[in-house]
Amino acid sequence: MILKRLSSYIEMHQYVEESRLLTAFHISREGVAPMLAILMKQGHVQKIVNSRGNKLKAQVFYSWQKNKVIPLVTFL
Repeated sequence: MILKRLSSYIEMHQYVEESRLLTAFHISREGVAPMLAILMKQGHVQKIVNSRGNKLKAQVFYSWQKNKVIPLVTFL
């Protein structure tokens, strides 16, 4: 059930920062990671990592793709 809610949330917002997902679903990064991996394998969710150099913590975003795509993680 939470997997469907997570999928719907990302689809509704199209582009969501990971910290926003953690807050909205009251879940830890370790708890949400396996669920997002399932959604990525299904082909509608992609992960984008903005490394922001050595001094800043990386930002992680998830985006919704209307058409199924090959699962991938993009590093910026």
